[in-house]
Amino acid sequence: MSVVLFRFFFIFLLLLFSVCYAQHTIKEDFVLTTEEGIQLAGEIEYPNAKGKFPAAILIWGSGPHTRDEEISGSPIFKQIASELIKNGMAVLRFDKRGQGKSTGDFKSEVNYTTHDLANDVAYAYEFLNAHKAVDTSKVGLMGHSEGSIIASMLAAEDKSIDWVIVFGPAGVSGKAIELDQGRHNRERLKMSEEVSADVGKVWEQYIEFIKDGYKSDSIYYNIGKDFLLAHGLEENDERITHEFIDQLLDGYKTPWHQYFYTNDPADYLTQIKIPFLALFGGADPQTSVALNFMPMFNALQQAENRNYNLVVLADEDHFFFRHKGKRVEKHVYGEMEMSPQFLSAITDWLREQHIIDDE
Repeated sequence: MSVVLFRFFFIFLLLLFSVCYAQHTIKEDFVLTTEEGIQLAGEIEYPNAKGKFPAAILIWGSGPHTRDEEISGSPIFKQIASELIKNGMAVLRFDKRGQGKSTGDFKSEVNYTTHDLANDVAYAYEFLNAHKAVDTSKVGLMGHSEGSIIASMLAAEDKSIDWVIVFGPAGVSGKAIELDQGRHNRERLKMSEEVSADVGKVWEQYIEFIKDGYKSDSIYYNIGKDFLLAHGLEENDERITHEFIDQLLDGYKTPWHQYFYTNDPADYLTQIKIPFLALFGGADPQTSVALNFMPMFNALQQAENRNYNLVVLADEDHFFFRHKGKRVEKHVYGEMEMSPQFLSAITDWLREQHIIDDE
């Protein structure tokens, strides 16, 4: 074979492979416009095959996330979506308002609450549930962290939702979660028990102050001073200024934090009767098993839900990430992969529920 023919044949094979790969799935971009005029940009991807497919929406945790929910340079949602599509599902992902190609004012979560985000997801769910490629009897929500609250909120309100999966989930109020996270952080920093207890008391006062609607600058700065004193600063320390207190505490004076501290997922979980899977990381300090497992269990029991499963995955963190097969405390930027046991737990459950077919 001549060099020219060989090159032609090689290029032909590459093109053929590219076309075949591209046709393995169908991906459609979309833009939805909310009543507020916010444009939500995302994509739905599903197998390029005949028939209708079970479908899921992936719902991000807190923070400025696009449809990929990228953590430490690694796209959590893109990896999960790939696994689900490989198992015959349609998956919808979209950029959070103010991120990626979605419009809206993010501003570090100043201008909206979890409830506003739930409304955005409701728009996406309505779009997905009406899509021509979707089996409307098998449409569910998958929420990570704050997304677990959103998924539960919507499942309690909309009885057309067929199933829910939550991971790194919240089972208690945002106030309880943040106090627990603070204790973990102080332990990690090897703060003495006495100092940690003093700091925790002041922080709880500040959370209550935010929950009540920030009623006074003077109370705010007094709490800020007490917060610094609890950390060991002296009464006459020159660093105790309004500017320093603002640097530490000003970011929490937002509608998002007020709603988060007040909101209790049990209010929704007690109303959910559809198939429900919760995956906890056994080494997750952000929504710890010790704090969140039993309240979620009790709420689902109260709901008289006959089909729920709460699973603790040993040695997994809040993001269910792995690097070269091992969990690491400090993620390796851009090199993290979703845990195989996490992905298997999801697909195994979906098969048990007859949402996806057996292999």
